[in-house]
Amino acid sequence: MNSCAHKPLKAATVLWSLIIIGVIVSGCGAGGGSSQSAGIGGTGIDVAKGVVQGRVTGFGSIFVNGDKFNTDASNFIVDGLVNPSQKDLALGMVVTLEVETEDGVFTGKALEVVYDDEVQGPVSATPTDVDGTSGTQKTFMVFGQTVTIDETDTVFEGTSFDMLTVNDVVEISGFRSSPDEIVASYVEWQGNMPDGSVVELRGMIEKLDPLLQQFTLNSFPVTFDNLAVDSGLQADDLANGLFVEVEGLYQEGPPVSVLAVEIEEEDEGFDDEVDDVSLEGPISKYLSIANFKINGQQIDARQASLSPVNAEALLGDGVEVEVEGNIVGGVLMAEELEVEEVETKLKAFVLSIFPGNERFLVNFTGLMGSIEIVTNSQTEFDDNGPLELPNFSVEDMIPGDFVAVEGVESTGKIIAGSVERQDSADPDDSELEGQVDAFVANTSITVLGIPFAVADGTDTQYMDVNGNTSALLFFDNLKMGDRVEIKDKVTADGFAEEVRLDD
Repeated sequence: MNSCAHKPLKAATVLWSLIIIGVIVSGCGAGGGSSQSAGIGGTGIDVAKGVVQGRVTGFGSIFVNGDKFNTDASNFIVDGLVNPSQKDLALGMVVTLEVETEDGVFTGKALEVVYDDEVQGPVSATPTDVDGTSGTQKTFMVFGQTVTIDETDTVFEGTSFDMLTVNDVVEISGFRSSPDEIVASYVEWQGNMPDGSVVELRGMIEKLDPLLQQFTLNSFPVTFDNLAVDSGLQADDLANGLFVEVEGLYQEGPPVSVLAVEIEEEDEGFDDEVDDVSLEGPISKYLSIANFKINGQQIDARQASLSPVNAEALLGDGVEVEVEGNIVGGVLMAEELEVEEVETKLKAFVLSIFPGNERFLVNFTGLMGSIEIVTNSQTEFDDNGPLELPNFSVEDMIPGDFVAVEGVESTGKIIAGSVERQDSADPDDSELEGQVDAFVANTSITVLGIPFAVADGTDTQYMDVNGNTSALLFFDNLKMGDRVEIKDKVTADGFAEEVRLDD
């Protein structure tokens, strides 16, 4: 989605009041309205301000949400640094930009760039694999926050997906799926943590004891005194249920704790009225297209133009989307919504059905592993099997059915846009199309955790995006994250007769 070339969003109508300092929430928001002038030099062009929030994907200016924003005259606010600049940012960091707009269209000029990490502290235990992701995602805890990292989607600085271990001190940037859960887009290793080290953490105040001057954030103990809160909240302002950011000093204990130096109240999302907003990130708290969140901001996309056109069927928790619109009454009324997840297609056999008849597993003959398929009220079902049921659904499936599924990959699963049961007596070729998880030249290619066996250009036919059929050139150019289409022709046995590299 290229906002600079999009159709105009609604014109700004109220006085701009975006004050990012103190409003950004856990890296997830700034707020305010927007302003409107009489035009540049009497041209009648309305010049106002909008907000763009997402991960940094490139420099040379700065790229966020697929757009390039000039930062030559930008003011930078980077996690409390003195005199920060663009050189203090890195790929993968989630930033919030105050940008210039003309008649509701982003001009490509960033007025202010703000970065604030989500949490900074020690990894409490060795990261563990997330169930159903075939080892491509892991979770660990930092100061009571559950952090999820992805082998390909998370940017690592000074460490790697496989190197993180207990007691590593890390800085985390990413998207919040709840007050105590972070999907990490950036992880920076910062060494060890001696007693007295400066740390940052966020969370909901619980077990507040004003007399002992202590509380917990996600079960992690925090202590404070009157001096600690003079630059932020006062001691009398603290209350259970308040979402705060704490900057403090690490105390080795026992017990291990943080002595607060500053405590600031933070809100989820943006202010109640903000024009011209672009947000990117994974969906959380999904109930319907009219009710979900991105990084804490409530979204209603019922009136949005959708990309792809069947996007509603693909939405669900964890699915990466970009939305544009205006915040009205605290809700972002999306005018555009684009699903950014990788489209996935497969033809495989039903292995089992989950209770509730909304999810099922598929597998491929001759191969270990399975893929979970998630359906919802927007999934289209079609029965072209022997029964040709008119109201076919997951409830009608039985293990051994041959199905064709199209959808998007999300956290190791496929959110299905369509499910078709095919003639199980004479199934089509088994197929799998999606991102490459791993590969060994002339040996195997793994997609969604399923490793298909391959061979040289004689037994397996290859084709890259330029039409080359050389196995040597194919594997020389193949890299993790590339999109491939794998066909296991009749008879299905786990060996790929065709592999095509897609654009």
